[in-house]
Amino acid sequence: MKLSFLLILSIAINCQIHAQNNLLVFNQEQSKINKRAFIVLGSWSVANIITGLAGQSNSNGQTRYFHQMNLIWGSVNLIIAGSGYIGAKRRATDLSLSGSLKQQTNIEKTFLFNAGIDLAYLATGAYFIERGKNQDNPDKFRGYGKSILIQGGALLIFDAIMYATHLQHGKKIWKVMNSLQAGPNSFGLNLSLK
Repeated sequence: MKLSFLLILSIAINCQIHAQNNLLVFNQEQSKINKRAFIVLGSWSVANIITGLAGQSNSNGQTRYFHQMNLIWGSVNLIIAGSGYIGAKRRATDLSLSGSLKQQTNIEKTFLFNAGIDLAYLATGAYFIERGKNQDNPDKFRGYGKSILIQGGALLIFDAIMYATHLQHGKKIWKVMNSLQAGPNSFGLNLSLK
């Protein structure tokens, strides 16, 4: 009887350790995905700042305003990328299963929400271009509009890729959830020995 109890206790402890290690690895991978993403966004931002500064000082008319807006977007995106990278680096990876699920869901929702905002940027860019037809300074509206279209499009691609990446990564945690079983009077863990 004691041997059976010790065997069951040993298996339960090993399962708990294995599950905790899987969650830790899952959360660490999630953090790496975010850090890489914010490096990409930061690189895009720096490229926009550099080309925006150079283009703004070496051009005029619509092109000058285009580069001016790219400089503004680059600066804002660099702040977002920097704070996002720091946040991803500081994010806890030793979360419980429920904490990991909540964090995963929040990340997915954030990128999906951002994609919606990106669509609004695209509409705003198109509006600026159209409005430029009826203004005294059409170059400003058209230059800004074209920049907003490009920046919104780039952010839409970025957010869509990040949403899809996190959605795919999130499937790993659902495998852990599917291995758990609960009934009205019991709770258990299914183990697949392969």
